[in-house]
Amino acid sequence: MSGTARIDSVDALRMFRTVLVKFAENVGVALGDAEGEMARVLVWLETEASTYWNGQIRKRHDHVEKCKEAVRQKKLFKSPTGSTQSAVEEEKALRMALKKEEEAVEKLKNVKRYIPRLQKEISLYKGGVQRLATTVSSDIPLAVSRLDKMTQALEAYAALGVSGGGADDSGELFQRMARAMGEMEGPPPTDFKPLRLKTAGLDRKTAVPGDVRLEVWSDGLITEKERELFAKIDSEKKPPAPDATIYVENEAWTSQKIYLERVNADEGDSGWFIGRADGAAPGEGILSMPVADLLQSRQDLREALGLPAGFLILIEGTGVTTVLDDKGKDVWSSIPK
Repeated sequence: MSGTARIDSVDALRMFRTVLVKFAENVGVALGDAEGEMARVLVWLETEASTYWNGQIRKRHDHVEKCKEAVRQKKLFKSPTGSTQSAVEEEKALRMALKKEEEAVEKLKNVKRYIPRLQKEISLYKGGVQRLATTVSSDIPLAVSRLDKMTQALEAYAALGVSGGGADDSGELFQRMARAMGEMEGPPPTDFKPLRLKTAGLDRKTAVPGDVRLEVWSDGLITEKERELFAKIDSEKKPPAPDATIYVENEAWTSQKIYLERVNADEGDSGWFIGRADGAAPGEGILSMPVADLLQSRQDLREALGLPAGFLILIEGTGVTTVLDDKGKDVWSSIPK
């Protein structure tokens, strides 16, 4: 049996990648459209429909009162001949007005009844498509990345067969294949021990008052969706007081990778420290400031700062990537996205 494989083309992988990306885009658009339409209908029921039928009830009630008055007036005053006047037409108009008023009342009852029913159906729908949404947002991009690395590895292998096999060329090609195959296995797990040690070695007494409200931060920030996910973390939330002190490594805002860690601290100290996590040389000095001042620059951190002591949060260019609890367990990866 031959010790080599015949690879003429990797176009099939490229075509599959294109189809996979297109599928993810179409599904993402469809899910977004469906969720947007459901939200639009729910808002319509809660606002426009309720307001409209409340207004209709008032208008139709006023019309009923006018019809009742017309009937009363018709029966109260006698005709020129002294006989009681017929109120058949007025009574007919009153019956129609009462029917329309009852219709408006029933419509409002239906609106109020369907609001919680629609909310429940929306919740069931979101639960039903959660796995698909996760696949589209996480699994498919990961698969595309792996396909790219597979393509690189196969191209390197095919080039090795075509090159004819000089020792130098073969060595370089084998190195390319090894790198590509190694990347397919994914990056090694991050070692958070240096970050923990960095926080533990912080001398808070040397911090100087600082102000970062006008600084532009370079990390990915925390998205609105990620802010909602912090509420799902199973831990007792302990938001720091607005006037509590928070410590920030100087020039941390220039890093595309930062971390936040909270430790047990004295009264008036939030326990939080924000530092660089990119391995670059630390900035000179540590800055201290009230939590309220920091939040003026970083509103996205509000929910994250509610986590208790022992938690560590890593934020990169794509947003939050890791949240470690006080036992070192990554609780972020286990939250349903």
